Amino acid sequence: MHPSHGTFELSPLFDLGATFVWAVSGAGLGVRYGYDYTGIFTMAFVSALGGGLLRDGIFLQHVPIALRSPDYLVIVLCGAIVGTVATLVAGGRKPSRAYQGSLDTVDALGLGAYACVGAQMTLQANLPVLSAIFVGVVNGVGGGLLRDILVNRIWMLPGQILALAALAGVTLFVALLKLTHLTAGEAAWAAIALTFVIRMLAIRFDWRTRALIKSEDAGK
Repeated sequence: MHPSHGTFELSPLFDLGATFVWAVSGAGLGVRYGYDYTGIFTMAFVSALGGGLLRDGIFLQHVPIALRSPDYLVIVLCGAIVGTVATLVAGGRKPSRAYQGSLDTVDALGLGAYACVGAQMTLQANLPVLSAIFVGVVNGVGGGLLRDILVNRIWMLPGQILALAALAGVTLFVALLKLTHLTAGEAAWAAIALTFVIRMLAIRFDWRTRALIKSEDAGK
């Protein structure tokens, strides 16, 4: 990334707030699946920080930012406690529509934001554009991917558009950095807006990917 573009940084309040909400969501899922205290915290941890851990630990190969600052672990612990209590109070039932809607909104915002952060860090490491797009998508969806693996969900089954929304946003981000004179912040907010709109429309209208063949025909 050219130095003249500057860098895109998440607001600390947004970063910690999104971490908290994703931890609440992960802990609630852990409670509903009957996990113990350790399992619930693990679910909260991977939901909130999984994308960054994959980005830093595997692709960029340096100590994850989440582990260098105790703030993230404290936020995850608080989110795990709140998520556990809230789910128990609700009797383990599905969350209300308003509660789920607020989680979806934060998730859609965070999806684009963290995808841009991942792509930017990859470009700053002098890796190719395609690598930046790939790492950006992983950064955005990694927490949900690890969370679903822990509850034995097959993440790659057809479902509401998520990774494709992150892909659209991060591709726009990288293209704007490479082809225009926009700053990294301006490019990122355009990408976040695109990702947010696609993701929220997918939720609102239940846009879904489709299987190549029906599952019952897979073995034929």
